Amino acid sequence: MSRRSPLNLDHFTTIPWCHALLSDPTFTPVPTGSRIPKSTTEDSFFAETLQTPRTILALVSLHSPPVPNDPAFPGCPIREIRTLISLGDGLNGHPGLAHGGLIGTLLDEVSGVLLTTNLDYFHGGAEHLGTMTAYLNVGYKRPMPTPGVYLVTARYERVEGRKKWIESRVVDAEGNVLAVGKALFLEVKEKL
Repeated sequence: MSRRSPLNLDHFTTIPWCHALLSDPTFTPVPTGSRIPKSTTEDSFFAETLQTPRTILALVSLHSPPVPNDPAFPGCPIREIRTLISLGDGLNGHPGLAHGGLIGTLLDEVSGVLLTTNLDYFHGGAEHLGTMTAYLNVGYKRPMPTPGVYLVTARYERVEGRKKWIESRVVDAEGNVLAVGKALFLEVKEKL
């Protein structure tokens, strides 16, 4: 199966604050491969379980312009991912509020989109070993009402060899930060 997902731009273009983000000429829409079901069952949590009319209705990711050959971020020319995500009410922990575990999942997933986008930049969509989450610390700042549309961002803080530190955030339409993630990802040494 293809690792490329369709872009859900239409879902977000009628929402003014989302349209403004989508119109930013410095950020490029990128397919989100983890939204495509695969025969290997890879990404099945995001591609199947969380892709229903009551869970994640639509999502679109955009990446910052590549900055190749920066010694401070070796192998990571794309520094930031922005993902617009539309949530239904089937993800709640409290009435009308998203479950905290879902918020952690979104921070982890969008960080993974940043990592995969960089790998695809170098490997052109070919198979590669990838990375895994070593840790993710989540700071919950405000509740996340559902249904709703949110922006989840991920950007590199530091890169050292196989280690990549990423900060991620969930932000609402008014720019309020709802959660912050601090994560360490490790490149795997061999195919799992």
